[in-house]
Amino acid sequence: MAVTKIRKNSSLAFLTAIIITLVVLGLFLFGGQVAPEKKLVPDMSQPVFTDMLLYWAYALLVITIVALIIFAIFGFIHSLKVNPKGAIRGLLVLVAMVVILGVTYFLGSGELLNIPGYSGGDNNPITLKFVDMWLFTIYLMLVITVGAVLISPLLSRKK
Repeated sequence: MAVTKIRKNSSLAFLTAIIITLVVLGLFLFGGQVAPEKKLVPDMSQPVFTDMLLYWAYALLVITIVALIIFAIFGFIHSLKVNPKGAIRGLLVLVAMVVILGVTYFLGSGELLNIPGYSGGDNNPITLKFVDMWLFTIYLMLVITVGAVLISPLLSRKK
């Protein structure tokens, strides 16, 4: 009974998100263009519903992050009750990720970029180091993943 209810609720939430996404995408793609006198760049396409699409993407991102954090906390608490050693191992992975983020932040360059025609506020040392941190972390995770895919068959025991 509980599994059916969980499946029903998760399917309903998924289908609702898909339908809303399709409606927003339809409005974005077929909703028309901004009037020529209101365009930010006169010779570029600017759909009317760009803001709606961006806000929906932000909402999905926030919902996903909040759900991830909530499930991680409940999973950790449950794992702590059932398998304390495994829970501590999971916590060590989180600590390792924080250390990796810290190291890659300090490896990042804060040198201002020379971007012709850009006068925005994002060309500052903190933002540049933050972007470098994420890029370096992604590169490191990619190397670790490829290494694990290549090495794990060699380490597995044949039964």
